[in-house]
Amino acid sequence: MLHIKMCSIIIKNSNKKIGKFMGNRTKEYRQYFLFLSPAMIILLFIYANSIVRIVWYSVIKWKSFTPLQEVSYENFYKVFTYPHFLEILKNNFIIIIVTIPVVVIFALFCAQFLYFRVFGYRIYRYLFFLPVILPNVVAAIIWSFILHEFGVVNTIFQKIGLEVLTVNWFGNPKWAIYGLILTIIWKDVGFAIILFLAKLSMVDPQLYDAAKVDGANEIQTIKFITIPQILSVIVLYIILELIGLLNFIFGYVFVMTRGGPGYSTTPLEFLTYLFAFRLHKFGMANASAVILFVITLILVLIYFNSSRKKEV
Repeated sequence: MLHIKMCSIIIKNSNKKIGKFMGNRTKEYRQYFLFLSPAMIILLFIYANSIVRIVWYSVIKWKSFTPLQEVSYENFYKVFTYPHFLEILKNNFIIIIVTIPVVVIFALFCAQFLYFRVFGYRIYRYLFFLPVILPNVVAAIIWSFILHEFGVVNTIFQKIGLEVLTVNWFGNPKWAIYGLILTIIWKDVGFAIILFLAKLSMVDPQLYDAAKVDGANEIQTIKFITIPQILSVIVLYIILELIGLLNFIFGYVFVMTRGGPGYSTTPLEFLTYLFAFRLHKFGMANASAVILFVITLILVLIYFNSSRKKEV
């Protein structure tokens, strides 16, 4: 009986402490919410208002430049039945499937070497991060000269007697999209390296010392130590990169290829521009923007849910 009374007293006291703790936490959350509410209201107004307007303009008819207040889903039907719509979606997925794995894998290896402070690691950090500070348009101009038919890459191949490897990067429909992808990788990999390196700096060095003692090589160290330790940052970066590759590559396409040859490098983002400012079909432009928003949201949610299950 004495033990039961003691247990009941301990449980009551612990419940009181938990209640006080939760009460303090709720007060803190209220304070956080009050401080954040002005910015949240402004952001909700800006983004929610824009999204609602785009959705509304995508389901009404247009006559020239003025919308008619008549609801119709004809714009979506026209976008889905556009002759090159499937090819354009394929371009988006090729860019995503090739770019993200290459950037993540390369950034993991580079971050690992920089973490161990190889000779000249400070210089390498600056060199890797230098492309990140350049605007997308500037990066596109640089690589337009490098990958030109008579540019640096083909000239070097010709000088060393490897004319077989010369490629008309932006004149060949098969190679144009890979020239675009190469530019994006060069531009984005520096941010991934710095992000992974920042997270690695918080990892206990004894884990790597133990791996060396056990005779683990670089690949095993990355697989069993680096990736589990920085998995949350990898997930965050992949989500950010996924959003960027779907919605923020217009500058590359406009400067380097203008969507050509044909539609071989036209993503859905650039198709929205073509509908609005080339064909003057603003209803179809808004419809394609809504489709792009929905595709981005679905892919991000799918990846986010799958990554959470893997962590569990």
